[in-house]
Formats: sequence, C-alpha cells, structure tokens
Amino acid sequence: MSLTTAETGTGNAGIPQNRGHERAIGEAVAAYRLLGWQVSITEQGVFLPLGPATTALAMPARIGSRVLADLKSRMLAGPVTVIPGPREHWIFLAELVALLPTHLKAPPEVQFVRSPHRIALPPTMTRYGSLRWANPPSHSRHWFPPFTAVLALARSAAAEDQRR
Repeated sequence: MSLTTAETGTGNAGIPQNRGHERAIGEAVAAYRLLGWQVSITEQGVFLPLGPATTALAMPARIGSRVLADLKSRMLAGPVTVIPGPREHWIFLAELVALLPTHLKAPPEVQFVRSPHRIALPPTMTRYGSLRWANPPSHSRHWFPPFTAVLALARSAAAEDQRR
C-alpha cells in the first residue's frame, strides 16, 4: 500500500484544509529538509520521493508493530509512518543496499514501494485522519535501515501470524 497523491483522500475529496494544518505542514517540511530529505508539497500533502537507494515496505499494523519492536531491539529502527484507517498500515522507509532481487519474495501482506513512487509523510491528511509517526525521524535517527532487515523481520512476523 503506497500512499500516493491519488490515495490521500484530500484536495477535491472534500476534506477541508485549515490554517493550523497548513502551519503543521510548513513546520514538518522545514524539519524534513533539515534532515536532508528532498520532500515535495502538493495540495494533497507532503511526499518523499523514493530514489534508486530508497524503498519502502508497507504492511498491516499487526505485523508492523512486531517488526518495529524487533528493529528497535537490534538498534536498526528507522522512520515508520502510520496510515490511519479501518485497516491501518505502517510504512517502513528502508535503504536499498543492493538491487532488489527478482526472486526475493515478501509475504502477501507486505508490499514493496519503489522509485518512481513517493510516500506520504505526516501530517498529510487522509479521509481517516492525519498520518502520524510510529517511529519518527530525528537528527540522530533519520537514516533508513537496510530493506533486507525489515523484510526478514516482516517474514518472521507474518509467519508467526499464520501460526496463530
């Protein structure tokens, strides 16, 4: 589940934008740029374009929470966004340290999002509310973990989910 412009549910979808939200977007963009992120702003929100060295993995919250806990225990946790909704999804930003092998398989619940797509960042609004951080970036933690680490932990969490 990539959250692209068409999926944010803002703009013409009838969600009113207010000055407080506009201010929050401005502050967020300034903070992202201080981290060195080349974000873009559209009528729909704030977006991080994925490049040749970045990818994202999207997964349901029930898997994402376990993956984030495991990444934290290994001191590998990077930025993770939460997309609100009836089926909340978590988006893990990751570094593509090698070409994504075509034989590499992800569990059905986990999707890769790669360039030329872009990922919506908080405080982008959806019809279910504002995106938020499960693990926010900071000056000391704005790097992305290797996608292989995120994928390996997602596989383990999904397999554990199947056994339940």
